[in-house]
Amino acid sequence: MKTEEQINILMVDDSATNLLALQSILSAPDRNLVSASSGNEALRYLLDHEVAVILMDVYMPGLDGLETAELIRGRERSRSIPIIFLTADSTGGRHLSRGYSLGAVDYIVKPVEADILRSKVAVFVELFKKTQEVERQAQLLKEKNLELENANLARLGMLIELGQELTAEHDPGRVLENFCRSAREIVQAQEAGVGVLNGDDHSLRYFFRSHADGVSSANDGAPKVAQRALKALVKGRRPLRLNETDDLLRERGKTSELVHSFLGAPILSASRVCGWVYLLNKLNEDDFTEADERLAATLATQVASAYENAQLYTDAQRHADELQLEIAERKQAEEERAQLLVSERAARAEAEEVNRTKDEFLATLSHELRTPLTAILGWSHLVRTGKLEEEQLTRAVETIERNARSQSQLIDDLLDVSRIITGKLQIEPRSVDMCALLEAAVEAVRPSFEAKQIEIETVVPSEACTVAGDPNRLQQIFWNLLNNAVKFTPTNGKVRIELNRCEPRIRVSVTDSGIGIKKDFVPYIFDRFRQADGSTTRVHGGLGLGLSIVKHLVQLHDGSIEVASEGKNRGATFTVIFPLVSNGLPDASEKRERASDDDELQPEFSRILNGLRILVVDDEADSRDLMSAILTRCGGVVKCCESTAAALKLFRSWKPDLLVSDIGMPDEDGYTLIKKLRKLRLKAAKEIPAIALTAYATKEDKARALASGFQVHVPKPIEPASLIRSIASVMNRKV
Repeated sequence: MKTEEQINILMVDDSATNLLALQSILSAPDRNLVSASSGNEALRYLLDHEVAVILMDVYMPGLDGLETAELIRGRERSRSIPIIFLTADSTGGRHLSRGYSLGAVDYIVKPVEADILRSKVAVFVELFKKTQEVERQAQLLKEKNLELENANLARLGMLIELGQELTAEHDPGRVLENFCRSAREIVQAQEAGVGVLNGDDHSLRYFFRSHADGVSSANDGAPKVAQRALKALVKGRRPLRLNETDDLLRERGKTSELVHSFLGAPILSASRVCGWVYLLNKLNEDDFTEADERLAATLATQVASAYENAQLYTDAQRHADELQLEIAERKQAEEERAQLLVSERAARAEAEEVNRTKDEFLATLSHELRTPLTAILGWSHLVRTGKLEEEQLTRAVETIERNARSQSQLIDDLLDVSRIITGKLQIEPRSVDMCALLEAAVEAVRPSFEAKQIEIETVVPSEACTVAGDPNRLQQIFWNLLNNAVKFTPTNGKVRIELNRCEPRIRVSVTDSGIGIKKDFVPYIFDRFRQADGSTTRVHGGLGLGLSIVKHLVQLHDGSIEVASEGKNRGATFTVIFPLVSNGLPDASEKRERASDDDELQPEFSRILNGLRILVVDDEADSRDLMSAILTRCGGVVKCCESTAAALKLFRSWKPDLLVSDIGMPDEDGYTLIKKLRKLRLKAAKEIPAIALTAYATKEDKARALASGFQVHVPKPIEPASLIRSIASVMNRKV
């Protein structure tokens, strides 16, 4: 509870004894007794503080009490402060009259009667409190009035804008659609609807419904619970305002989950009801107000006039169209020709876009296939010369076979290549020794170096440098970098490859003595299809794909790449940085063994979920059966649902301890389920732990699941042990 603010009482006396006596008499928890030994000290205090009353001795050295009071009354800030003079002179009539002329409220003769002084001071303290409360209430009233004024002005502005918008629109349907959207915004409701009746007063000629998410639809009818209220509204021919306690908003005696408050008004035309406007669920408030009801009636009158005007305009326009049919037909023919021209241009643009996309894909594919072909063709040429030694011939065959297999893998992954542009290329990380991989990459491109008599120097540490990565993609990175070095390094040049351990990372640099890179082009070197203006591209050509592919693959491995060049003919250095792996990753066989171990539920898991009620939601029956078997085997009590609606219904009746939901489901997905669950008024619904079980397994999918309200994101296929550990972690149970 907030402590009540203390009230300042200023006591002015040159006698410390008198001040102490006053303090003992007037002391109270709600008072702050301030002592001043002189008039000057009192004046200084009053510069920055408010006081309820001043007790002032008349006779003081320097500024006496009367002079001090005169100065206090001369200030705007302290002019109205009541002053009680204290004096030992009971016969000072002249001082008495002067004191009252200066605004004194009382004179008290020393020695002071404690009870009298307390009662008089209490009056002024209470008066000060009430004055403060009045000022506070006045300020609150001013702020509230200003808030209401601003809200009314905002609504008035929106009404004016709506009137202008409806006046400018001549199509009845568009009038109603625009009105429906604006009415919801003006009244601040979750949903708004407007309907116009046919001549039979039952069926609808027009109906528009605007939701809080901004989607407007004319295909859905009003909610069933609202239809009963609308019938009563039409029958009563007057605005109707309801809340969840009214019978019209209750279904079979129960409060509706969809509609908590209702506001409607009839649309009147001549002597009949020709339609209605309704609004559901006031935003940020429990119910609609009387002001909202008056506003709804105003809106109904406004839309009635606008709709009638639009209908009249439509009828007049139809008659005019009938009179000018020949002109309209000619105009239609011209418009059709123009539309054909536009369609032809659009088709041409689309075809050009398709060709451009095809060329981009084929260029990327060509680049991907050409990398291993370089090694194959180079070593094949050397083999055909018949001048290779036995060891060299063996190495040539191994290199050709390795690159042929790599090319076969690239052909199998053509769809992955196309995903480079869209950022969807996936890798299969394994434990990779970078020293061995660099040596293999150098061997793959060695024929190209030897063809141009380029000296290649490789500097790698003796110990293994293990990273987590896709071996084929890592080799592709350094194939591209080395081929780039060969391409731009003149005959008899030099290329240096150096690998350094910089815990917890490794740095691989490829340095050439080639033509270099202009400094103004360095920031764009990794852009796709970007070519420099200098002789680099004019002489050597190229599509500008290789380095962009390299950067993409490096980033997929959680690495980074940078380039440095001192300018033209000064060479260039490309530096790639990857994180090290301390213990490495398992190879494919190890992964399968470990996966088998992880899938097996250990004996200690049999009771880990004892007593835990788990609600499983998945549209696939096989998945539900599997989940139920796994969780039941570990002691859980499991119930399954196949849809969001069924899950919400079961949640209310069963009240589970944990939710395990699939994401991808028909009609309403897992995101919709968790959103609706968190919006329920039940405390358990807002706090229940939730696990997202899904085949959408990217980092973006995981981030979205966690942001939506799930605590854990578990990708499919299911690893039982991993799932049980996740549940135990969420429920704070020891594994």
